[in-house]
Parts: sequence; C-alpha cells; structure tokens
Amino acid sequence: MRTWLAALRARLDASSTPYFRALADGSLSRAAFVESQVQFFRAVAHFNRPMLVLASRLERLEDRLPLVQNAFDEHGRGELAGSHERTFLELLARLGVAEREARARPIGPAVRAFNATLDGVCGAGEAFGAVATLGIIEDLFAVLSAELGRGIVARGWLRRDEVVHYATHEVLDLEHSEMFHRIVEPLWATRRDEIAAGFELGAHAFLQLFDALHAAAAAR
Repeated sequence: MRTWLAALRARLDASSTPYFRALADGSLSRAAFVESQVQFFRAVAHFNRPMLVLASRLERLEDRLPLVQNAFDEHGRGELAGSHERTFLELLARLGVAEREARARPIGPAVRAFNATLDGVCGAGEAFGAVATLGIIEDLFAVLSAELGRGIVARGWLRRDEVVHYATHEVLDLEHSEMFHRIVEPLWATRRDEIAAGFELGAHAFLQLFDALHAAAAAR
C-alpha cells in the first residue's frame, strides 16, 4: 500500500497544481489569496464533522479511536483557542479579515461540493474507503500547508512567525494521515479496490477544491 501511495503522490504532484503555481510565481494577488482562504476556512471548520460520523460507523474500537483522537486534536484537545477552527480564524485576522466577516461570507460552490463529498462518503460510503479518503486529504495537506506557509512569507504578506495554523499542520497532519493509513493498511490485500478508490476520491476532491478556488480568484 505504501508503494501505491507514493506513486499516487508522485502522479498528483499536488504543489504544482494551478493554485499553488500561482501562489509561488506571484500571479495570485493578495486579495484573491485572502478571499480563497476565507472560503477554505469553511472547509477546515467542517472537516471534523464527517470524521466523527465515520467513527460512529466503524465496528472495532481500535479503528474508531484514531478518528476520535484526530477529532479531539481538531478541537484543540479541549482548549478551544487551539482548535483548528480558531487557529485558522487567527490566521485570517492577521491577513486582515475579522472573524465576524469570515463567518458572514457566503459559502461558495467549491467548498459546498467538497464538504458534501465528505459528508456523503463518510455517512453512507464504504467505511474503509472513507477512512482512506480522509487519510489522503490529511497526507496532502501536510505538504500543501508547507507550500501555503512559504507562499505567504515569500509574498511578504506575513512574517514566518506570524503564520499560524499552517505551521502546525506541516507536522500534525503527517501524524494524522498515519493514523488513517494504519487502519486500512492491514486490509489492503483483501479490500484494495475499496481503499484505493477512497485514496483517489480524497485526492481528487481536495485538489479540485483548490483548483476551483483558483478559478474563482481568476474570474474576479
């Protein structure tokens, strides 16, 4: 499974997709980037909800526990100021968008589609395929968090020590993805099609979200 995953990552080359190329080469304006991040906030805030639904569908305690632990991390391990939702709001505030403004902004179709995909697969899809879907999203986000942090600093929008949220996820999401991968790895020989389809779906949905955010920014 690990070899298959490595080949998938290489094929996707997530950091070279349009959104991240534009961030790296400076063609993504600050205003467009900030607007895309306001939208992305609503995906970040939603992510733990389908995860908890999926946890309730897994029969074995050993399989449920990593998802519950992951969701606990998402909630700041009981300290709400450290929750992923709040740290992302802090990042937006440093970029000039107050919490009230971020929460009042209508959710665009790109984020609605992404959230609905996760709700559907975690609520009614094949359970271990759904685990793989969440796992590859965490896997890719560790890489993309580093790209986002570097882009913000390179463009001079914030100093490195001001980039909250993404600095954490460069490391934390590697740990989280490993939690998911360890659940499905023992099943790879017997449920490969289900798990591989979950990996493919998660990668497609996540990268499509950024492609759609880039297209929306270009259209403004």
